[in-house]
Amino acid sequence: MRRELISLSVMLLLCSYANAAQQGQCALSYRPLTDETAFAAVGAPLKVADRHCQMDFLIIPFSQKAAAVTLPKGEYAVTSHQADTLTFSLESTNGDKVKSCLMCDPISGLEVKGRSRDTLCVVSGLNVHSCAPAGSVSFAVTKKEKTDVNLCTPGLVYFGRDGNELKFAINDCQEKSRPILSYDLRYGNIIRFLDEQFYVMSADNQGIYFKRLEPAVKRKNEL
Repeated sequence: MRRELISLSVMLLLCSYANAAQQGQCALSYRPLTDETAFAAVGAPLKVADRHCQMDFLIIPFSQKAAAVTLPKGEYAVTSHQADTLTFSLESTNGDKVKSCLMCDPISGLEVKGRSRDTLCVVSGLNVHSCAPAGSVSFAVTKKEKTDVNLCTPGLVYFGRDGNELKFAINDCQEKSRPILSYDLRYGNIIRFLDEQFYVMSADNQGIYFKRLEPAVKRKNEL
């Protein structure tokens, strides 16, 4: 059952990364690097992921009003890209939000239309598209790098030492389980979980020093 949960979590993570890839060019990297000495405190995962994306951003150079809509100054990340239409978040990277008047239909998104990306529109909750007249709003669309760090990746969470036994929980990216796995150092300093391998340098009830080795599958393919 636990393996099924982990497999499901991997699928969910892949879907999340695929959605991000649709919004821009994305690549994943993992920490620690292979053969790099690392430390994980009790309760911390042995491996995390960083996602680097080249994404479109809507730039509002100064706060403006377009009819009943207030556009705060800031950068707004793309949320979807279809044909010649880009849809952007209503919240800037600074936390400011695009607003409509109190009695107006709530706004659900910002859109930039056309191959030349020269038309800015708002989409209401009733799916009504209202576009600003050409030249009435100052904006630009540009690509920037966005990095999300310390993303969950299914794996081991260190939970201390009891004699020669190291205790771990399994983080399936939904919840951290209670310690359910143990590895006995009398049988060697290399521990393995799924395709990951770690070399234990030292460990106590404060944390663990280790090196992440090449994945077991990759090693097998190279033989």
